[in-house]
Amino acid sequence: MTWWNDYQARRGLDRKTLYVNNMKNTISTEFKNSTSYNLVKINNVDKDVRIVEESSIIKNPNKKRLLCYPDETISVGDIVLWNSENWLCTETDNTSEFSDVGLISRCNNILKFYDKTQNNILHEIPCIIVDKITTDIQENKFLLTIDCDILVLITNNNTNNLISSNDIFKIGRYSYYVTKPDDITKSGLIILPMKFTEEMQEEHLYNITILNGNNLQIAQSQSLTINVELKDNGEIVSYPSLLYSSSDEDIATISNIGLVAILDIGNVVFTVSMESNEDISDSINVEIIENEIDNITYSLTSESLPDNEIILTQTKVYEVYKYNNGNLVEQSFSFSVVGDLSVYQLVVSDGNSCSIKALKSGSVITLKAIDDSNGEIVVKDIRLKNLF
Repeated sequence: MTWWNDYQARRGLDRKTLYVNNMKNTISTEFKNSTSYNLVKINNVDKDVRIVEESSIIKNPNKKRLLCYPDETISVGDIVLWNSENWLCTETDNTSEFSDVGLISRCNNILKFYDKTQNNILHEIPCIIVDKITTDIQENKFLLTIDCDILVLITNNNTNNLISSNDIFKIGRYSYYVTKPDDITKSGLIILPMKFTEEMQEEHLYNITILNGNNLQIAQSQSLTINVELKDNGEIVSYPSLLYSSSDEDIATISNIGLVAILDIGNVVFTVSMESNEDISDSINVEIIENEIDNITYSLTSESLPDNEIILTQTKVYEVYKYNNGNLVEQSFSFSVVGDLSVYQLVVSDGNSCSIKALKSGSVITLKAIDDSNGEIVVKDIRLKNLF
C-alpha cells in the first residue's frame, strides 16, 4: 500500500498548495481596498502593506503590526518609513502562510554617528531608546533621570556595527557612552547599553563654500574652474570627497574636480555637495555670454597643506594669483602681516609670493596681499602652532 500512501500524501500537498495559492490571490485582490492599506518604504524601497493595531485589547500608539503584500517580506531590523516617521521591525510572525507579518515600533530618536574610518562621515541612525527596567516603548518611561542606564535598539548592519564600546552619543540634552554593543541577544538588531557621561560627544559641523562667489559671468570662449573649500568645525578639510553637478549639461558640464566645459551660451547653476551628505552644499549661478567682460578673482594659498597653519620653526611659502574670468593675469602684490611681530618672520620673495616663519606658537596672524594695480586686498588667517 506504499503507492497509495504516496498518492494520498501528494494529493494532500497539492490541495494545501492550491489552498494557499487561492488565499494569496484573494488577499492580493482585496489588499489595496482595505482601510489599513498603506504604501510605505521598507529600507528605502516602496512596499504595499497593511498596518493594524498590535493588539485588539491594548492599543499602543508606538507599536503596530505590519502585514506585507503576498510574497513580499519583512525582517527584524528593517526600517519602515510610514507617515514621515521611522519604525523599526523588532519581531516577525511566521505563522501566516499568506503574508509576512512584522511587529514594528516607532523610532523615538536619531543617533548621530560619525564614521572615523571615512573622514567622519555622518550617519543618522533611527533608533528606539528605552530605560533599563523595561523594553516597552512609552514616551514617559525612558530617560527617567540623567544618570540612569538606557538601552538603544538599532538595525544590525555594516554601518551600525562600527559603533563600539565607549563611543559617546548626545541624546536629548545629555551624553551617553556605550558600554558593550550586543548583536547576539536579538537577531537582526544591535542593542546598545549606555550610561550617562559628563563628556560631550564630538560633533562635526561641515560647511561648503564656492570661492568663485555666488554669481559669475564669463565668455563662451573662456575657461572656468569651480574652486571649493570644505570646513569641518571651522577647519579646512585637506582632501574632501565632493560631488559636482550642472543644472543644464547642454550649456556646460563640470568634472569631479570642478573643471567646467562650456558648450553654449545661457545660464547654468553648478552645485557642489559633500559625497556623504548632499544636504551640505553650495551653488553658483554662471551666465555664459558671447562677449567677454572683466570678472576679477584672487587666490592666496600655499602648496604645503594645510595652508592655514604653520608649525613652530617651520617656514611656508604663500603665493597670490589674480584671475580675470578664470584666466591668469600677471600682477604684482605687496605683502603685510597683522599680528605680534615677535611671533613671525615675513620675507617677500617676488611680486606674487612671500614666506612666513613661525617663531612662537599659540597665535593667529593675518596675511594680507595687496593688488598693486587697484588696492584690492586678499587675506588669509594663519595659526602658529606646536607640532603636537
